[in-house]
Amino acid sequence: MKSTLEQLYYGEIFPAEQHALIGEEYRKIYQRNYSHYEDFIELLSKLNPPLDKRFIEIMDEQLDVFPYEFSEMFIDGFRLGAKIMAEVFRNE
Repeated sequence: MKSTLEQLYYGEIFPAEQHALIGEEYRKIYQRNYSHYEDFIELLSKLNPPLDKRFIEIMDEQLDVFPYEFSEMFIDGFRLGAKIMAEVFRNE
């Protein structure tokens, strides 16, 4: 059986993709935010000229950046963990 680091290296595990927020509090916050989003889009669609489609495009552009942010957070976290492990083994 491969070690966890080998599985990570060979792309057999995907920590960022496997993480899912499933708590009840998260669901409530998500639902409330999504409702606000939908309400705002409806409001924008009633303007003259309608701005709902442009807003959706802008939000999609913002969401496209998230994977890069998540990967950087993962890499920084991994580096921190590696530094901690190096310190632990150095002190033995």
